Parts: sequence; C-alpha cells; structure tokens
Amino acid sequence: MAAAERLNYRPSLLARGLVGSRTNLITLVMGSLADPFDALFLDTFSQAMAARGTRLLLASATSNEPQDSGLLQALDYRSDAVVIAAGTLSPAHSELCVKAGLPVILAGRVLDAPGVDSVLADNRGGGRQAAELLIRTGCRRLAYLGRGGATFSDRERFAGFAAAARAAGLKVIDQAVAQRDDTATFQASTALLTGDSRPDGLFCGADSLAIPAIEAARALGLGVPEEISVVGFNNVPNAAWRSFRLTTLDYPVGQVVEDILALIDSRFSDPLRDNEVRRIATQLVVRTTTRQRPPQETAAS
Repeated sequence: MAAAERLNYRPSLLARGLVGSRTNLITLVMGSLADPFDALFLDTFSQAMAARGTRLLLASATSNEPQDSGLLQALDYRSDAVVIAAGTLSPAHSELCVKAGLPVILAGRVLDAPGVDSVLADNRGGGRQAAELLIRTGCRRLAYLGRGGATFSDRERFAGFAAAARAAGLKVIDQAVAQRDDTATFQASTALLTGDSRPDGLFCGADSLAIPAIEAARALGLGVPEEISVVGFNNVPNAAWRSFRLTTLDYPVGQVVEDILALIDSRFSDPLRDNEVRRIATQLVVRTTTRQRPPQETAAS
C-alpha cells in the first residue's frame, strides 16, 4: 500500500472487469441536451448512478455518429448494461447484445427484440388528456405542433390527440413540424398561427415546443389562453415559470429512472426473462395557458 501511494497507483476498473463478471459500469446513450427534459433526465440518472456506487459512461448519439455507435461503445467497455435514450437500435445489434449478455433498456420507445426492455410515457394517454382538456374548455379548431413523426413518442402523442379529437366529432386541422431549436420552432408556430385556419387549441409534443409557440402567439398579439390555448408535454421546470405558467402533461423523470434501474436489476437476476415494457402514466398539470371553462361560461360568470 505504501508503494502504491508513492507511485500514485490506482487500480483499473476496466482491467478488473476483464477478469470479473461485472465492471460496475452502465452506458447511457444520449443525443443533444438542447431539450430541458433530456438535461433533467441526465442529471437525475447520473445522481441515481452515484447513489448506487455505479459508474456512468456517457455515449453520444448525434447525426455525425454512425448508427448504434453508443451501443458498440458499451460493448467495447464491457458495460454491465446500456440505456439508450437517443439514436437507433437495429435488430442485428440487439441480437449482438443478447449474445454478449448485455442488458438493453430503451428510454422513450419500444423495440420488439429479445432482451430489450423499454420505459416510456403513456404517450397516447397524454395526447388524449390534452385533447379532452382543450375540447372541454371550448376549443374546436385543434392543432398539433411536433416533430413530424420523427420520433416514436411524437407519433404516439399525435395519435392519442387525434383519436380523442375524432371521438368528439372534431379533427386536427393542422400538424406543424418544428426543429429542435427555438428559432425554428418560433417560425413554425408563427406560420401555424397566421394560416387560413388559425387554431384555438394547440397541443405541443414537448414543453420545449410549447414555450416558443406561446412567444409566437404573444408576438402576433394573440391572447393566451383567451384566443388560443396551449398544452405542452413533460412538465420541465421552466414550464412553471411565471412568464409562461404552461399547462402540460407531467412525465415524472424520477419514475423513469427508477423503472430503468429496476429493469436492469431484474435482467441481472433473470437474463432470459421475457421483455418488459413499462409505460408511465402522465398527469395533467393545469396552469394559465388554457381556459378554465368554455368562453360563454366565462362571459356569463
């Protein structure tokens, strides 16, 4: 021990993993942290890892990286498990993980492949809740602002929203597409709100889309919620800021992380068990970007 201290020696955990069954390392594959929910998820997940005494390897999934690069990185470093919150997972690589004994957890989508578990929101249920609130408070011209179906969650949220609209005898009059930066979202929202059929109820697939949409409405002189009601998704901290007070669907990030870790531990205990998909219920948080009642009731009161 004295010699090790003089030499500033520290044992290599990766080398130890080569001769042991575990490296005490979990790989998290993430994309850009531009969305506040992604940053909140990373912070919550890393704190949970620290509390377990587990080390976290962060792998990037960006447009400049080849598909599945984060997954392959997890294999290269002999991680105990990999959590994929961004990027892709092909059936071929999922099979490679199963053969290597690497548990795979998808955060935000589902893949029907052996050994791959999933944790995600009840996206359709959240979309339905958003539509029902807007309709209940008098909105009749509904629109959706999302990613144009670019993500699994976006497609499900729109599907739930559109289905609830149809059930009420309405249809979604427009489906705007926004990019991941605020400027592009502001422009898409402006185009939506100045179109021939301006909506009076807008559901946004994420709070990061809803906030620029509110700013666009205000820039056009539209009252929120008097002329247009806006609902978001995720309930990130800035949704509650006094300047926005956004009505949104709460997707509890702490529950997401807890379920991911539970699935990892379950897979450690029973590597051959069937796949499990955990859908987390969303809860409507009503603030001031939606009306409390239909306009005629407001006027009468």
